[in-house]
Amino acid sequence: MTVARLPRALVLAVAALGLSACAGAAATEPTASSPAAEAASAPTEITVTTATGDVTLPADPQRIVVFEHGILDTIDALGEGDRVVAIPHQGIPDYLAGYAESTENAGTLFEPDYEAVNAAEPDLIIVGGRSSATLEEMEQIAPTVDLSFEWGTDAFLATLERNAEALDTILGLDGAATAAVAGFEADAAAIAEDAASAGTGLVVLTTGGKINAFGPSEEGRFDFVYGLFGITPAAEQVAIDSHGDAISYEFLAETDADMLIVLDRDAAIGAEGESAQALLDNELVNGTSAAQNDAIAYVDTQKWYLAFGGLTALDGISEEIGALVAS
Repeated sequence: MTVARLPRALVLAVAALGLSACAGAAATEPTASSPAAEAASAPTEITVTTATGDVTLPADPQRIVVFEHGILDTIDALGEGDRVVAIPHQGIPDYLAGYAESTENAGTLFEPDYEAVNAAEPDLIIVGGRSSATLEEMEQIAPTVDLSFEWGTDAFLATLERNAEALDTILGLDGAATAAVAGFEADAAAIAEDAASAGTGLVVLTTGGKINAFGPSEEGRFDFVYGLFGITPAAEQVAIDSHGDAISYEFLAETDADMLIVLDRDAAIGAEGESAQALLDNELVNGTSAAQNDAIAYVDTQKWYLAFGGLTALDGISEEIGALVAS
């Protein structure tokens, strides 16, 4: 039997088509570094450590409701604010006021508007501090985490670092929040070296015409001033109530701190009342070492009181304490 041979030109043409097809197939296969491969390998779930323990969540949430001003501060500082779709507009610090225009109003920290939260269709809800009691209700709407900050120097630092790691994971960042916290701690350590020779200090808060003081305590709201920034306490016997221990002008005169850190709570929350400067402008206070040495710091209470724990707030606190210690 005679086998018919194909013309050489036709054989070459068929072979070329085959090679072209193989090359095309190879070109469409995703490489290890291509966007398609990265998307295929991206985790669908993440696990973060929170105030209530380890929590597993859907990865890469794009719509986040935030009920903790310090956490909102950090999300903003990290450049991820576009993910925030709803917050409590009441009591938001002035430097974060833009979010009251770009997000839905979710009620207040103590009394959330659950319908508004649900309508925002969040992928994730973050509560903490004043809103932590709403955790179970929020979990009925969407995955929820409690990123509260604790008081007392050691507990505060532990929760600050924990929350930074959680936000790095939630936002898919390569350790940016954790690095910023490390920078804050380094700044505080440097200030503490100067504080060792700066004399004694006391944290004072004014509210409703009254004066309260905060001394060092393992559970104290402003214990970090002493335990982290190294300021020598002018008074040891101050209570640890969340608003401090009520004191008199005579107490300030007798304690005679070299430095006073003064917070005006009424101004921070927009309440009417006599200002901290007016309350402390009297003969007894003006005769103290702090007043005589121009070492009374009227600090940004919104950062110290409303958004405490946020990266921007902490930077501001470091600057204020550093300037006071150096004065």
